Amino acid sequence: MLSTLFARRLEVQDTATWTPDGTIVVQRYRGAAGEREGAIVLVYTADGDRGTSSFAAACLGCTYRAAKSSHSSRLTEKEAADLANTHAAGCRALDRGIPAAPDDDQAAKIVRDRLQSLRMDGTNRHYVYVSDFHADRVDLQRPADFIKMKMLRLVQDEPDFLSARPTTSGTGTQFLVLPHPPRTRTR
Repeated sequence: MLSTLFARRLEVQDTATWTPDGTIVVQRYRGAAGEREGAIVLVYTADGDRGTSSFAAACLGCTYRAAKSSHSSRLTEKEAADLANTHAAGCRALDRGIPAAPDDDQAAKIVRDRLQSLRMDGTNRHYVYVSDFHADRVDLQRPADFIKMKMLRLVQDEPDFLSARPTTSGTGTQFLVLPHPPRTRTR
């Protein structure tokens, strides 16, 4: 009985120092929640597949996520920092702690849901980059290899949804979300 009394407790990570798996946090802002500590807003980049870095912002107290600007371009570090700072100044959410990491099935669903959102225009193929998952990284908590593995699995399981081919440089795989198949008319 004495050994359980003095057993070590698992170290609880602090949101002020936490880094989601697969990301590199470059800045943190603290929200203003009145008398209590506000939530942390992260500015981060992720291990990606493009030569230029793009950034995202995510609040650990509410559902705020930003990975693109209003004109749909990827965020620079300064743009992500400005968005995070603005959000932190107005967000009254309390620090909810580190989000629970999803199990592999839930994480695979996050990947598929993101791909489905890229398919929404319905008429064109859409090239997929790991940076397309930036807004999801805090919730996903997985490295780029996990995302690529799940996309390869979707290529096998749903070839009318996602396809893959070698990159033009021959050093990787390029993924494409395919448009919805044309509807056939029935009489």
